[in-house]
Amino acid sequence: MTSYLKSGLRAAFAQPFATIILFVYQMGWSILLYKLVQGVLVPLMHRFPGGQQPKEALQVFLAESQFQLMKTDLSHSYLWWLGALLALRMLLTPVLSSGVYYSLTHSEQNAGYRFFRGIKVLTLPFLLAYITRIALTLLPLIWLLPKAQTTLAHSTSYEQAALQLLPWFIGMLVYGFLFHLLFMYVQFALAGHLGVLSTVITFIRYSFPIVGLALLLLLSSGLLAGLTITATYLWAGLVALIIYQLFPLFHIFLQIWAITSQFKLLSAKLNG
Repeated sequence: MTSYLKSGLRAAFAQPFATIILFVYQMGWSILLYKLVQGVLVPLMHRFPGGQQPKEALQVFLAESQFQLMKTDLSHSYLWWLGALLALRMLLTPVLSSGVYYSLTHSEQNAGYRFFRGIKVLTLPFLLAYITRIALTLLPLIWLLPKAQTTLAHSTSYEQAALQLLPWFIGMLVYGFLFHLLFMYVQFALAGHLGVLSTVITFIRYSFPIVGLALLLLLSSGLLAGLTITATYLWAGLVALIIYQLFPLFHIFLQIWAITSQFKLLSAKLNG
């Protein structure tokens, strides 16, 4: 497994163009969401009663807010915005993934060219794979949502209901994680013309090292997040600001590293 991490790291360093593109995309997306939330919350907070106001003022504010949300169409425009942003995010995800995976599987080509070539060639099959993955990931909700409603209806408290639903929630997370890995290998097959069926069989045969490698890099990502938060508390000031601003770049690089390591594992198993 160490050899896959090392070779994957070298391959990740060979993908600077994809890393920068994803970093710029995440930054732009964060700014867009920030501006949207700011436009909603700032006017609302101006109307929020301060601490010097009587308790009745807060109750009136909450009652008025509930009336505006439930009895008027005030929230409709915001819901449409959220739906449009979600649809845009779901469209852009396979588009960018097609560039990343093609760039990885065609490393002999120019960095910028192979990224945009991948978008041109692979966007449609990657979009179909993405929709299929989302549908299969959400499929258990057909059974879990009625179960959750029944559990909530027969529970004496929300804490009891949460404890009863916790194993199912964890199961959904594990299920979604495995499908994420499976479709990562499907995308390798689409980008590298490896054969989807043979790649899926390879994934099933070597699922233990594949999952172990993914968990190791997932742990590294969590460790990076923890170190970043700790550093911002210990070194308040310019150093903390620089570390905080660089965190998204490091996080994206870890994502690229996770993909390249899995590709090196797949290549070794197929050629072994």
